Amino acid sequence: MRLWQKIFLTTLALMVLSTTLVSSLLLKSSRDALWQREYQRAVSQQQYLAGMLRAGVVSHRLQLGTVQLEEEDARQAAAQILARQAMDDYLIALALLDPGDQPIYSSQEPPEILDGRTGDASDTVYRLRPGVGEGQWFLDVSMPLTLESLQCRLTAVYDVSDLQRQLTAQAERTVLLCLASSLIGAGVLLALVWFLLRPLAALDRSARRVAEGRYDERLDDSGSDELAGLARDMNAMAGAVQDRVEQLERVAEDRKAFIGNLAHEMKTPLTSILGFADLLYLPKELDEGDRVEYARVISEEAKRLRSLSGKLLELITLGSANIELAPAPLREVVEEVAVSLRPVLEQSGLTLGQVCSNVWVDMDRELFKSLLYNLLDNGRKASERGGRLDLAARAEGDAAVILVRDYGRGIPQAEINKITQPFYMVDKSRARKAGGAGLGLALCREIVEVHLGTMEIQSIVGEGTLIRLTFPLSTPPEEGEAHA
Repeated sequence: MRLWQKIFLTTLALMVLSTTLVSSLLLKSSRDALWQREYQRAVSQQQYLAGMLRAGVVSHRLQLGTVQLEEEDARQAAAQILARQAMDDYLIALALLDPGDQPIYSSQEPPEILDGRTGDASDTVYRLRPGVGEGQWFLDVSMPLTLESLQCRLTAVYDVSDLQRQLTAQAERTVLLCLASSLIGAGVLLALVWFLLRPLAALDRSARRVAEGRYDERLDDSGSDELAGLARDMNAMAGAVQDRVEQLERVAEDRKAFIGNLAHEMKTPLTSILGFADLLYLPKELDEGDRVEYARVISEEAKRLRSLSGKLLELITLGSANIELAPAPLREVVEEVAVSLRPVLEQSGLTLGQVCSNVWVDMDRELFKSLLYNLLDNGRKASERGGRLDLAARAEGDAAVILVRDYGRGIPQAEINKITQPFYMVDKSRARKAGGAGLGLALCREIVEVHLGTMEIQSIVGEGTLIRLTFPLSTPPEEGEAHA
């Protein structure tokens, strides 16, 4: 069952139930009020008859000139008075009963009004009963009465068929009114549910289109109700899915390019190694100079492959490794990197200037050293012999800032956003000659992200490159924790 059907049927059932309940209560209240009025009318009529009997018996006693009538005289006088009472459409039967419920007078033979009398002898009682004919209803009223020394009960039967028919017609009109109002309400409710749920149907259609792959689908989210909020959430979801799909497509493309570049980068040194190894292997005489040159080429290409495989392995495992960061003094890490680079820099004829404040950073020490080593090594490859590299670290607010600067060739502005991609090299021939594979800055970017930092590259062609690294400052551990 669809949602609109559930809402329609549930609301319709509640509406019919509430309408029926209210109508029943109003009908019952009206019915009770009418019957109460009818009972009061009958009792008033009964009291009038009782007063008439008392007055007639007293008049008969005065005529006889006695102090009190005998019981038999009272019975005869009461019977004569009631016999003269005319019956009409309302009062249809009348009877006077002695204490043994024997009729002193009855307008009916047999006196059916005696059947089923309930209640105490001192109470005025009444009952409603159906008649023999269709639609006939009678109201029996019985009340105690004292006539001189005679204790008796005055019982009358009133025809209330008209009132019963009126109540029946009222009930039928109420049922028809409830039925008509329910049908009208059902039509209005159906139109209202359809109108209010139109945006939900639009949401359903759009969700189906998104599920079919149309991630650029957007819904109308104007308004301030819950459906507008749902539309905004679905738009945000579709946007997030679209961004994720585009990201996955870019990852797939990057991975494809990565594998192609890897195969190309490994093919070149392997070709050189195999070619010069074959030259050494062939059974012919080689002078010492050629042999040394061939061996040097093989060694350089093997070193290049080793560097390529090492950086590639580190780049691949970095994203999946569970890195644990701990506070470390940046000054010590910088000094260790400077010591390890000193032989290489001296061989390249470069000097390293370093200035480092006493700041602490949460880091994986070896990864952080690899980060600084790669940045300085890239600066070395871009610098001319006799040049200079600068490495500085300081605190700025709640961040630690590291600056790595070279004064070499620089990078064109159009290339800056690409140099952190794996295997991307601005000058491929010069980079390969220097032993590069285009993985250093890609690895640096991954290490910076692992340490929750940022990397900004500024460069001017012919003047050099400045790399700015920013990391959250850390608090030095307590002395006891440091020794532990």
